[in-house]
Amino acid sequence: MKTEHRHNDANERRGSFFSRPMSARKKVAVELALLALLTTLFIFLFPRRNPLVDLSLAAIALVGLICSARYTKKVIWAASPPPAGKNRLQRCLKFTALVTMPAVLVFVVIGVVLGYRHGGWQAVAERMFNWRMILVFAAYLLWAFMQQTLFQFYLLGRLLALSPKGRPALAVCVTGIAISLVHWSDVWTMVATAFAGMLWSYIYYRYPLLLPLAFSHAALGCAFYTGIFGQNLAAEWKALLP
Repeated sequence: MKTEHRHNDANERRGSFFSRPMSARKKVAVELALLALLTTLFIFLFPRRNPLVDLSLAAIALVGLICSARYTKKVIWAASPPPAGKNRLQRCLKFTALVTMPAVLVFVVIGVVLGYRHGGWQAVAERMFNWRMILVFAAYLLWAFMQQTLFQFYLLGRLLALSPKGRPALAVCVTGIAISLVHWSDVWTMVATAFAGMLWSYIYYRYPLLLPLAFSHAALGCAFYTGIFGQNLAAEWKALLP
């Protein structure tokens, strides 16, 4: 009887262990570890890929995030609420513009100088100031909003949930590095997006608003690729379409 009783106690303890709900922090840790592994494998196996692949994967991830948005908001971000403050939108817009516009201006000036060297003012107008830039910015804005949603609302929130309260620095830095690693093998873009990603993450931590970050992302991206590298983004994106 005693032996049977001990077996029953052991079975009860084992059953209670496996039936015990996993804590939110453990769920987040397991989720992010699996995501990091799969993402790392994908980036290393496919370092050069059609951008439409990234767009499709981001769209799928965004659908999943929308389905779990209530959990992310009510559980994940509730554990790491942003610092309280008044006039959040106004302060967010001011801070975002302050860190975005100088960099955009520098990229534009570089583009003007390089364009003028290659073909005078006509080349400058073709490179930096053509009507296609409006369409490029609009398309980039949509892509930027998708990325910022995935990295800030999803990833940053979960990293903050794993971090000590009131100490967002590590979560902010890791999110910025994650944004950079998406551009693996393009060194200059990785460097630029690492700094920008950390700034965006800090801004979102202080002022959890996505649209200002999307505008910042789109403006910096257009100015960077067009001004520094002289890329015709409209032609490149059109060539990707079937």
